[in-house]
Amino acid sequence: MTEETGEEKSISSELARLGKQVADAINVAWQSEDRKKLQAEVTSGLDSFGTQVSDAMRKASESDAATQIRDETEKVVVQIRESDVTGEVRKGLIAGLEVLNRELGKLVERLEVTPQPSAPVSESAGPAETAEPVTEPAEGANPPAEPPSDPASATEA
Repeated sequence: MTEETGEEKSISSELARLGKQVADAINVAWQSEDRKKLQAEVTSGLDSFGTQVSDAMRKASESDAATQIRDETEKVVVQIRESDVTGEVRKGLIAGLEVLNRELGKLVERLEVTPQPSAPVSESAGPAETAEPVTEPAEGANPPAEPPSDPASATEA
């Protein structure tokens, strides 16, 4: 067992030494003049890039086309503020609802006039169909006779 402990100590110590050397290498690289020059060059390049982009944006915003677009946009904003957009939308919505209500009324009238079949009413009955409550007849009692769906056949029965 003593040999394994020596090997473990040897691996552990070598890994620790490797970690220290990597940290030292990183520290030396960070402190190096080459890194400092590279950082200064990158910083200067980014500053120059930012200045050029800012200048281009400023020149573009001062151009005739940009000024014209800005003026047109301001005119549209003023027109919207001065017009009664809300009133126009309200009128259109009311007109649409009136048409919808009128058409639904016609549909309800047609459904009320159309004779309903004598089939049992299901739970999916629409608002125009009214179902009377169904009561279960007592055991041995005869169920009530259903009225005929056609008035002409009522006189025959």
